[in-house]
Amino acid sequence: MAITIESQNGVGHDRLYPARMRIVSYLSPGFPASLFETLAALLDAELTLISDMSGPPPGEDPFADGTFDLGWICSTSFVDLSLRSQEPSVKLTGVGWTPLDPDISGDPVYFGDLVVPARSTAQSLHDLGGAVIGCNDPVSLSGHYALRFALHDLGVEADTFAQLRFTGGHHQSLDLLLEGRLDAAVVDSVVLSARRRDPAVVDSLRTIQRLGPWPVQPLVARSSLPDSQVLAVRTALLDANRLPAVQTELANAMLASLVPTGPDHYGRVRHAMQSLEV
Repeated sequence: MAITIESQNGVGHDRLYPARMRIVSYLSPGFPASLFETLAALLDAELTLISDMSGPPPGEDPFADGTFDLGWICSTSFVDLSLRSQEPSVKLTGVGWTPLDPDISGDPVYFGDLVVPARSTAQSLHDLGGAVIGCNDPVSLSGHYALRFALHDLGVEADTFAQLRFTGGHHQSLDLLLEGRLDAAVVDSVVLSARRRDPAVVDSLRTIQRLGPWPVQPLVARSSLPDSQVLAVRTALLDANRLPAVQTELANAMLASLVPTGPDHYGRVRHAMQSLEV
């Protein structure tokens, strides 16, 4: 499902770009919609939120056809789009974020957290053979591929090891786990951190293993967007860390700051996907 929000210029300056850009986020409601609304307003961009996938599904490419100029997508989607042709439809803007997580040392990485009910006897991934495991969606890294990568490293075929059930979102996976309809779930560690503000989640669920860390979700640009425009976007977003409204939105999403990322930051994801022959 997609909703379109016409953002307003939130920083009191003339428009940075010759035409209003179109930005899409595939990361809400896992991350608060208000975070992307605030960042879109900063860029004076038109925002679309797509809530049922972590990135363009196989066979779709809204960057190649010019539907969107920028997009917050899962890194597995970025790699998939990069591998589809000799002339990929997307390029990195060089912007990521660092989660509020003591296990990452301030790096732009996160985990797929394996979560079970507090009463479960499972202590690690090895104990989940035959279990019903909730996954976000087919293109999600932390909510799907992280599990496949971990099982591949163990020499195990995911679809014979356990029953993977796609729930449509990290929050849905956690809700179904709380309702007793799943044996376990693999979820975005940042989303889980936000949900742990609820004492009921703390008391009812526990993390048995962290899969990763993996590079955080990138902001990509369509390949035909001029490099000067991409640089302007990167500069505006990185400078936005000092704005109180942005600081508030980042903290609410359990993020520390927007940070630069290098061109090789997603090489590990590319290698892992190629190892699975995706």
